[in-house]
Amino acid sequence: MVYHNSASLKPTHQGAAAPCVVLVGAGVVGRAILAEHLRHGVNVLLLDLNPPALRQAAAEATAQAPELKWCDSASPLPQLAAVRLGTQLAGDWTPELLIESIPENLELKRSFFATASAALDASCTLASNTSNLRVAEVFDAVADRSRCLGMHFFMPVGERPLVELIPCDTTDRETVERCRAHAQRLAKDALVTGDSPGFVVNRVLVPYLNQALLLLGRGASPELIAQAAQRFGMPLSPLELIDLIGIRTAFDSGRVFWRSFPKRIDPAPILSGMVKAGRLGAAFGGGFFGPNLQQLSDTDASLAASGLHPEALAVIQRYQRDVRSWTVDEIVTALSLSMWIEAVEVLVAGVVDTPVAIELGLRGGLGYRGKDGFFAFFDHQGNAAIGAQLQTLAQRGTLAAPPGLCEQLQRRHSPTEALLHFVRQSREPAALSVGGQT
Repeated sequence: MVYHNSASLKPTHQGAAAPCVVLVGAGVVGRAILAEHLRHGVNVLLLDLNPPALRQAAAEATAQAPELKWCDSASPLPQLAAVRLGTQLAGDWTPELLIESIPENLELKRSFFATASAALDASCTLASNTSNLRVAEVFDAVADRSRCLGMHFFMPVGERPLVELIPCDTTDRETVERCRAHAQRLAKDALVTGDSPGFVVNRVLVPYLNQALLLLGRGASPELIAQAAQRFGMPLSPLELIDLIGIRTAFDSGRVFWRSFPKRIDPAPILSGMVKAGRLGAAFGGGFFGPNLQQLSDTDASLAASGLHPEALAVIQRYQRDVRSWTVDEIVTALSLSMWIEAVEVLVAGVVDTPVAIELGLRGGLGYRGKDGFFAFFDHQGNAAIGAQLQTLAQRGTLAAPPGLCEQLQRRHSPTEALLHFVRQSREPAALSVGGQT
């Protein structure tokens, strides 16, 4: 994690009743969210079950910024320890917003918010940094859900200029606007989405990551997968991204997706194998990649050349089936169309109403950097090429487009026009436009 020096800090409120944000969870994501708040001069009350981990996170966050201080604090929630972090630690702090970043477990989050909503003042907005769970289910034990919503940050938090805001049916407009203003305070755009598993960014991301692992399990090398991802417009290899997210988090996200949409992905067994092997990601000693590689045999060299850890290599080899040679073009097709098909499904489901919203999500949440945009990538190839690619992938049992989409490709001028017509036919009401706003 990168901590910023004091020159970038903005002054905090003075006085006996300074507002603050309560951050719950001192894990990898929680610490990243903490760093971003401190960088923008926000007083933070950080809570966690583990006092030593809490104090270590606070010490790390303030070590490189002399104006920042931290101290132990009384906790507003039972069983959780607390520290204050900011430039002014004296006086009473008034919690105005709570952002929870605890493990992605529905029952755990439900229980937490039942306790938090009773302990905190009714004026405090409650936000969950869930990445996949239905927000309404997270808050279903809260009496007043008008002040509750999802507020999803992306890793690495300091480099991703977007948060997803996910209101449920009971969330009032004031709560959404309060969180939109807080996102702006952190120099981030806010994308408001429907309350559907994975929302926009993770909903499109999970099939892409799963497809990368399926390709890996059928003999595609990590080097070619990385080249294909970057050619398509992604900032880094999907294997590196899984390591950054965390193997367990990626596994949990995939499980939520599969349970919600069981016919849309064939879960790659490599990921569960990595969990069983204890290769849990960059923040936990390494996942697919890691230091101190052992000497490998010639037969292992093609997989290990990009730095795969020997234990990860063993997992991959254990689960490889139907191995064959792959070209970069074939991998680009499989990776990119896994996202395009799910983007169509997102629009059909009404999670957002326009391709523009998906573009915002992919650029701000994933760092997608295709020159002309995500949907333009497919438009440049044309309907015939996309239709042929979909047919080939379907014959191989790799990916299947929704029925009727290929027919639209045969009748329209571009893939984007085809998907919009397909979505109009599949949704009620049908009101989409390429240039629309969320």
